Amino acid sequence: MNWSVLKTEATYQKAVKRTLAIFHAKEGTPESNELAMLLVLIKDYEDKHIHIPEVDPLEVIKLF
Repeated sequence: MNWSVLKTEATYQKAVKRTLAIFHAKEGTPESNELAMLLVLIKDYEDKHIHIPEVDPLEVIKLF
């Protein structure tokens, strides 16, 4: 498949699924090149759309 910038949750999920399917691709194969591209695209999407709140480690420890 020709991948491009991931703009929707659906294409993101499709990319993640494909990444898991080819995760152990041997270096130098077309799948390893596709995997490298997918990892960049997924990171880009996550950086733009998934926000993890910062927490104070001391506050987390107090919860336990």
